Amino acid sequence: MKAGLQLYNFRKALGADFKGAMREIAKLGFDGVEFAVNYGDMEPDEIAAFLKDLKLECAGTMFKADDIRDAGNKVYDYAKALNSPAVTHSLSTDFAAEYETVRENLAAAGKAAWQNGFVFAYHNHWREFELKDGVPAMDVLLDNTDPVNVFMEADVCWLTRGGMDPAAWIRKYGSRIRQIHMKDIIVPDDPATTAVLGTGVVDLKAAAKAAHEIADCRWLIYEQDNSEDPFVAAEASLKYLRQLI
Repeated sequence: MKAGLQLYNFRKALGADFKGAMREIAKLGFDGVEFAVNYGDMEPDEIAAFLKDLKLECAGTMFKADDIRDAGNKVYDYAKALNSPAVTHSLSTDFAAEYETVRENLAAAGKAAWQNGFVFAYHNHWREFELKDGVPAMDVLLDNTDPVNVFMEADVCWLTRGGMDPAAWIRKYGSRIRQIHMKDIIVPDDPATTAVLGTGVVDLKAAAKAAHEIADCRWLIYEQDNSEDPFVAAEASLKYLRQLI
């Protein structure tokens, strides 16, 4: 497995100076980066060449949900140029109440991605684990979508907040996981307290151990939604992440 960095951590710096921020990010020493919708207003081949010059791999590509469901959308040109391991989006909705609509949308995303030679990987937060007929809605969704093209990008922090055991959940759905978000937090119910890896309450070591048992899991991706200085936080988190890989 490789050490990835979620670029959402640097959304402010990237918004101010995309290329300049990316050059500084490359100096941190991660193996690759996962894009979070922002592609620097560059064309697919241009950003792919830029990433290659930075000696970084693409650990994933995140796009808007509607764009992924459109098999002819330009997002797939970006995914192809970057050699992305998956195309990903997340949702914020009442999953138990709106289950059927969500299931149909995830199935459509999986089909469109598959038509373009990719798997679709859904990124979880915590509301996905509210119960539907006594079972976490995310489990029901995965059990009722095609395992060939609907995958998961498991976020261990939000699995924890959702009341799940991240390691057990990763083992359960390991055949549908290629990327895992490694995120720590001080107070699970307070998203503002996401923290440097190894300083919070998430059992990252157990999650990483489970990830090592998955044949096709390619990336452990560090994400920290909030920090005083994302560069300082990323440097410290990479040291911890390297111990898990």
